[in-house]
Amino acid sequence: MRYTKAQIRYHWASVLLTLIMAATGMAYRLELADDGAMLIHQLTGQVLIVLLVVRIISRIAKRPASPPHRSVATLAASAMHIALYLTLIAFVFTGYIGASAELDNALIAPASLSFARSDTGEWLLEIHYLLKWVLLVLVGGHVAAALKHHFWNRDSTLTDMSLKAR
Repeated sequence: MRYTKAQIRYHWASVLLTLIMAATGMAYRLELADDGAMLIHQLTGQVLIVLLVVRIISRIAKRPASPPHRSVATLAASAMHIALYLTLIAFVFTGYIGASAELDNALIAPASLSFARSDTGEWLLEIHYLLKWVLLVLVGGHVAAALKHHFWNRDSTLTDMSLKAR
């Protein structure tokens, strides 16, 4: 097994939280939902921040075993994971600053209101909106690669991240 059970749970919890954030964020942005959706979005985002910190610490403390792939595939997988982590970190950071600009937010410790409402804060919020597309492309590539390994290569890459008992 390449990943610990905790790392697998962190992965799937991150997937679930990201899906909740995508649904609530888009529903609010497209005016399909009221402020309740944004409240759920902000609360979920804060949980995701904590989970990302735990995931990164877990990944540093217990690096998964290298997969038995060619070096190009291993390099591509590493690049994809780094890009996913960096994009998620940037996504929650910019979203947190953007949410801090709202007078009625659900943040535990909002950033300075003057900073969040500054030109820099507005710029970071625009970056947040753009990062959703970057994240969508990266997640799509990540899923496609996992499916390729499962159906084409017929290796354990996908099942290594499975929640089912081994």
